[in-house]
Amino acid sequence: MASETHLFLPKSREMMLSWALIGYAVHLCQWTPNTQVIVQSEQEKKSVDLVVGRGKPGYARVLWEQQDEFLKRLHPLTKDIGKMPEDLLSWENNSTIQAVPSGPEQFRQPHPALVILDEAAFLTGAAASYDAALPVASQIIVVSSAGPSWMGEIVSNILNAH
Repeated sequence: MASETHLFLPKSREMMLSWALIGYAVHLCQWTPNTQVIVQSEQEKKSVDLVVGRGKPGYARVLWEQQDEFLKRLHPLTKDIGKMPEDLLSWENNSTIQAVPSGPEQFRQPHPALVILDEAAFLTGAAASYDAALPVASQIIVVSSAGPSWMGEIVSNILNAH
């Protein structure tokens, strides 16, 4: 993941690839100051579920909470995890993971180090979101389970080229 600037990953539920991507995002934020990560899914609720979440803790929150105490002290959050907004996890080193709903307008202002387009085969306007993130993001990872879509065409073209 760390070596590719544009990565398209087909997945199945059993792979736990969304967990791996959020783990990568948490690692980037904790170890690299001033890192902004944007996670986009079709619905804001799904994006929130990948970050902090409400009720059921989001993936990033679970990963932060389950790490050793010395790592929490080494990489402190800006506030208590229970007081974080449901769509944002932020560290004292000015790094953040932000959950956003679908739409290319989500990439007009920020210059994220990483954009994750989750379930891109089902993300309305995935191609437009990708195009909007392309000039501002250092890295874009597009992931999805199977479905006829813009992402499916990209992955098929990559596989057919090799």
